[in-house]
Amino acid sequence: MQALLLLALFPGLALAAPVTYPLDPERSELVALTHPAGFLSGVSHAHAIAARDLSGEVVYDAEAPEHSRVEVRLPTASLENDDPALRERFHLGGTLSEGDRRKVSESMRSRGQLDVERYPEISFTSSEVRRLEDGRLEVTGLLRLHGVAGRINVPVRVWVEGEVLRGEGSVRISQRAYGIEPFSTGLGTVRNADPIELRIALVGRAAPPLPTGTGRAPAEEESP
Repeated sequence: MQALLLLALFPGLALAAPVTYPLDPERSELVALTHPAGFLSGVSHAHAIAARDLSGEVVYDAEAPEHSRVEVRLPTASLENDDPALRERFHLGGTLSEGDRRKVSESMRSRGQLDVERYPEISFTSSEVRRLEDGRLEVTGLLRLHGVAGRINVPVRVWVEGEVLRGEGSVRISQRAYGIEPFSTGLGTVRNADPIELRIALVGRAAPPLPTGTGRAPAEEESP
């Protein structure tokens, strides 16, 4: 009876409200890993392409994850390729000279690839979140890339420490599904494989609650 009375007086106790976590661009990261294919793939390089200038937010409901949502945006021109530390972290082997890195960057941004002038932004907007049996969440939504909106499913692990939320996951996408022909040279003897693996690490800090009242208290009338 006492519990029912508390819920009647304070309905906010009935369920925890979703918490909004704006993304921290310094700590969030999206990395695309490409791998070589073709007859001479053994002499070609895998590549790591990083986007750290992310914006967006995660709205997370710990009690009912299916009510959560995710939105991520990044400028296409901000993508950086083959940082030596990144290549080492993902065990890609070897390093590229600055000249080779610049050539890869120019090719990646060109009209035949990402075409950054026509498509200046990459984004993801979730449409559904569901629990998986292993404790992860599957986030379904639209990835908008190269002028194409494609539906993807991303399994992620989410945990909250204090005011900080972290989410990590990975997914494979097809370049051709987004109208991008994988890089190829030498009549196809050296080329990139079509699938790209996206490694995702999102970090957000809880937004401060909105003030309960925004209006100013009325001023007291002065005595005549």
